[in-house]
Amino acid sequence: MTSEQNTNERYSSLVLEAKEEINNGSLSRALDTLTLAYQLRQTVEVNHLLVTTLIAQGQYQEAQIIADEYLTSYAKEEQSAKTYLNLALHNHYFLNAWEFLTWLPERLQDKFRFMVVEEEDHYRLNQEKTIQTIARQFYHLSDGDMIEQQKRLLAANKLPLSEYEIGAKFVLRDPFLSQISRTTVLDELRRVKTSDSVEFMDLKGNLNTYIPAELKSLEQDQTYVNILKELDKYTKKLGPDMVHGLREQVHLLLMIAYPQLSIIVQDVTSWVAGLVAETFEYAMPDEPDDQVIWRNKLQNSLMNLIN
Repeated sequence: MTSEQNTNERYSSLVLEAKEEINNGSLSRALDTLTLAYQLRQTVEVNHLLVTTLIAQGQYQEAQIIADEYLTSYAKEEQSAKTYLNLALHNHYFLNAWEFLTWLPERLQDKFRFMVVEEEDHYRLNQEKTIQTIARQFYHLSDGDMIEQQKRLLAANKLPLSEYEIGAKFVLRDPFLSQISRTTVLDELRRVKTSDSVEFMDLKGNLNTYIPAELKSLEQDQTYVNILKELDKYTKKLGPDMVHGLREQVHLLLMIAYPQLSIIVQDVTSWVAGLVAETFEYAMPDEPDDQVIWRNKLQNSLMNLIN
């Protein structure tokens, strides 16, 4: 028997054992057994069993972490969708809940929307001071350094949607805020399908108007796709490991550039060549003058983020 066959047999045995323990009410033992199975093979089946068992044990935060690893799988069936929404709402992750709703069929969106609205209203009624504190810190996001900004952005996920949208409209115009924080907030509004227009300050300090619900994700942007294809052409010259590192750098740079990729990157070939040249101290290629200006602003923003 091969090593893989042994692993599969052991995994199947553990899953069967865990299900028996759940049926017998031995949840603590089932949790230990499922954890061993999940270490062997991270599957949707064990993920869902782990989450429901953790919830039954009152370990809601841990259940959220595990559920988020296979988040899309919870949108495939009504019962699993309800399980995830109840979990997110119990943890007061309202933005997670609103985004998750957008993945569901319209019938289920209509059915479950009231759950989110009702829980937000209950939270407002019972946690008014908490909401005020989180909203104030979100509104004054630029008061903190990058680490503090990230903490406040995570905390803002626990704001009801309308309070988040109110704060976001100021954050997106804040000239003292890091660009990566502005794009993170704009992308969050895209994820929850905000249909109201917002003003967003770009790297040059100009205000641009967007409707977040109409924006594409970074990964869906054609300029982003074309840049990765162009970068892959350097694999033979630079090696796969170096290209992988450059892909990660590109992702971060284009997160900062979002959603103006086609404006900032006017010529994909020369932009990628310039990125490689900067990295290895080659001679810079010829590229459009405005692209050079945007490149410098991107690099400055990246340096500020790193430092």
